[in-house]
Amino acid sequence: MTEESRFVAISHDTLAAFDTGKISRRRLLSAAGGAGLLSTTIAGAGTPAAAMAATPRSAATGPFTSLRDYVAAMEAHGNVMRFDRVDQDAYEATALMYRLVDQFGTYRAPLVIFEELKINGRWVKGPLIANQLRHVDAEALLFGMQPVPHDNIATWHRARAYHDQVLAENGGDYPQIAPREIPRDQAQCKEVTLSGDEIDVTRFPFIQNNPGDSGRFINTASVFTNDPKLGLNIGTYRCEIKGPRHISVGSGEGQTGYNMLMAARERGEKSAQVTLIVGQEPMVWLVSGARIPNRIGNKPVDEMAYAGGLRGSAIEVVKCDTNDFMVPATTEMVIEGAVSLESFENNGPYAESPGYMGAAYESAFTMTVERITHRRDPWLTNDFTGVTGPLIEAPSTALVVAGLKSLNPNVVNYRYLQSVNYISINKTKPGEAAKLGRQLARLIPTMKIVIMVDGDIDLWKEEDRFHAFATRWQPSASEIFENQRGVPLEPSSPARGITSKIVIDATRQWPEEGGPETFPELSRNILEEHAPDLFQRIDEKWGKAIKNRRNI
Repeated sequence: MTEESRFVAISHDTLAAFDTGKISRRRLLSAAGGAGLLSTTIAGAGTPAAAMAATPRSAATGPFTSLRDYVAAMEAHGNVMRFDRVDQDAYEATALMYRLVDQFGTYRAPLVIFEELKINGRWVKGPLIANQLRHVDAEALLFGMQPVPHDNIATWHRARAYHDQVLAENGGDYPQIAPREIPRDQAQCKEVTLSGDEIDVTRFPFIQNNPGDSGRFINTASVFTNDPKLGLNIGTYRCEIKGPRHISVGSGEGQTGYNMLMAARERGEKSAQVTLIVGQEPMVWLVSGARIPNRIGNKPVDEMAYAGGLRGSAIEVVKCDTNDFMVPATTEMVIEGAVSLESFENNGPYAESPGYMGAAYESAFTMTVERITHRRDPWLTNDFTGVTGPLIEAPSTALVVAGLKSLNPNVVNYRYLQSVNYISINKTKPGEAAKLGRQLARLIPTMKIVIMVDGDIDLWKEEDRFHAFATRWQPSASEIFENQRGVPLEPSSPARGITSKIVIDATRQWPEEGGPETFPELSRNILEEHAPDLFQRIDEKWGKAIKNRRNI
């Protein structure tokens, strides 16, 4: 899964101490808490019955209490495609997802429902849902807002403004609403119970995405672990199906789940209880996959409370049958079990998030499944890792920007695109942008490529990013760092977890930075200064025709 950077408040004194070598990277990281469609049924590989339609104004928005409610809303907004009789032994589902991304792009590729799939020679009834939290309209819908029709950028900025306001009103963090327990007989995830020899994970529509994968994976599970100091963690880790009751949980070094389980091992424990949930409601999936909560100073964190805070209402939960984890009651499937802390196993290879085959984990945790409960005819989910885009960005990006502003209040925005980190800043003195870029590259493992741009660059506009790179950057305004800590699955690393890094200062270079005495003004800025309301008049007069033409 894609691991996104996450920032929290770090004082300027702490950064200065790091720069001068007075404190270690480990101590600084500890202080930081970590780095942080029209519904169309298609038979086989047929063609859509109709083209995408305009979004109905009355279509539902969040908050949603289940995966099914969310899918219904996405379908009402024209963001769903259905496929029947898909032969995954021939990898048709994977190829379809590639084609949809090719056609619509990573931000408008639809949520996909596979009604039935061929897996290991037999047809398995779905539905299997993919790309569920990646369409740009979800940025707005999840939080009760309507998307801006046919406008990715405006939709995203609408969502960002909402999250910026929430963070500002809550001291730079998201609010928390404690979950609410309900009785077992009221929980939809308890409609069917499987125990002992009834358990067979292999009979459900979990698939092998790529012929290079080592097998079938449950790759959308939120994995519940617990620690007496850190509290509850819900992480998304690749879980390989090894047998009817055997799952290899691939939480890698540095991830919170891994740290919790290894801490239990150091305490002398031989095994640990874990729970996997699949088909979870979207806010729980977001918290699990995007690492929303801040873990500052190793304080306990209840990620279910964060999911409730993001949703604006308490998540209804129910106690697992074989352990003490409280899981969302509307979850489609709950897989309970224990992992060994004495013996480990391989997990992978697996087609990973950068679009390359990820190496095998050699120390994955061996899970024995003790109980499965699920809804009748469960809706399961799959992540086509490395094919589709990241989870929706606005909630985590707003949190990152709030953290970056604590380092430098002149930071404007941040985006993480294809392993490239873009940071926009309104610099007030020479060298300011480059200095911040250096600090972050040396501190954060995912900061392999850092591109600093001016605050007037809209990071959601590809043309803006390239324009800054082409017209404001001088190759001499770059700095390379060797032998830095990187992401373990980085495909180009000469050694696992070690990489070189580059910081590119693509801000306007001041004379003190080697730039020209006078940097030319943008011609569009001159036009807007001459007639401040010109674009508003154009939008009122011809905006609808322009947007309709863009949607053809």
